[in-house]
Amino acid sequence: MLEWKPRRLLGGGIGIGAMLAILLLDGLLLRILINSPISIASFVLGLLIALSLPLLAILGFLLYGLFSLRYLMGRDSLVISWARRQEIIPLAAIESITSVADLGERIKARGLCWPGHCVARGRDDRGAEVRFYSTGHRAQELMIITPVVAFVISPSNPAGFLAAVRARRRLGPAQDLQQTRTERGLVALPIWRDWKALGLAASGVVANAGLFAYVTFRYPHLPELVPLLFEAGQVRLIGAKEELFELPIIGLTVLLANTALGFAVHRWERLLTYFLGSIALLAQILFWSAVISVMR
Repeated sequence: MLEWKPRRLLGGGIGIGAMLAILLLDGLLLRILINSPISIASFVLGLLIALSLPLLAILGFLLYGLFSLRYLMGRDSLVISWARRQEIIPLAAIESITSVADLGERIKARGLCWPGHCVARGRDDRGAEVRFYSTGHRAQELMIITPVVAFVISPSNPAGFLAAVRARRRLGPAQDLQQTRTERGLVALPIWRDWKALGLAASGVVANAGLFAYVTFRYPHLPELVPLLFEAGQVRLIGAKEELFELPIIGLTVLLANTALGFAVHRWERLLTYFLGSIALLAQILFWSAVISVMR
C-alpha cells in the first residue's frame, strides 16, 4: 500500500505554540491565584484555568490527528487516516480530482482549522458535502469528488499522487468496495450524540461552578467562624469559614465520579447514565441548599 504524507511543519508549529502559550498563561494565572485572597476575582481566575484544560485536550487531540494524517492508496481504495478515523474511498467511485485553487472561493470550511491544518466540513457549488483533511494552502490542495461526498486533501507531492491514482484506476477494480467512514476511540462513543446525557452533565457542571462562585463571592464578608450545621433551628457545629469550601468540593467529586461512570456505561445502559447524571445534579442542588442555609 502506497503512503502519502502531508506537510506538517506549519500546522504542527502553530498548534504546539498555541498549547505552550496556554500553559504559560495558566502558569501566570495560577501564580496570581495563589497570591490572591479568596474572592470572586480568584474564582474567575480559577475558572479560566479550568476552562483551559478542555481546550488543551482538544488542541492535543487535533495535533495527534495532524501528525497521524496520511493518505493510503491500495489496489482498489484510497484511505484517509486521521487520528482514529478512516475515510475509505473506492478508486472506482472517484469521479474526478481537481485542484482546489481552480475552484476559487466556492468552498468554505466550517470546523477546526488553523494555518497548516484543517479538519472541517463545507459545501461545494452543487450543495454536496465536502470534508477537509488538509494541511496545505489552496494551491497544494486537491479535491476528490465522489457521488457521495467530496474530500479536500493535501499530499506533499500532488503530481505524484495524481499519477499513482491514474495508474491504479487503469488496472480496474479487483473487488467491489463501499465508501465508508470508520471511527474508533473516545470520539466514537455514542454519548457525544446523546443530548440528554450531555445536558445532565452540563447542568451539573454549571450548578457546581455556580456554587463555587457563590461561596467565593460571600467569603470575604463572612466572619472567621461560621455555623456549619443546624438541627431543629439550633446551631450544632461551628467551624472556620474555609470549611465551607468542603461542600462544593464534595459536589465536584460526586459530579466527576458520576459523569465518568456514566460515560463508561452509556454504551450498554443509557438509563443508568441518566440516573447517575440526575444524582450528580441532585447532589449539587442539595449542596446549594446547605450552603445557603449556613450563609443566611
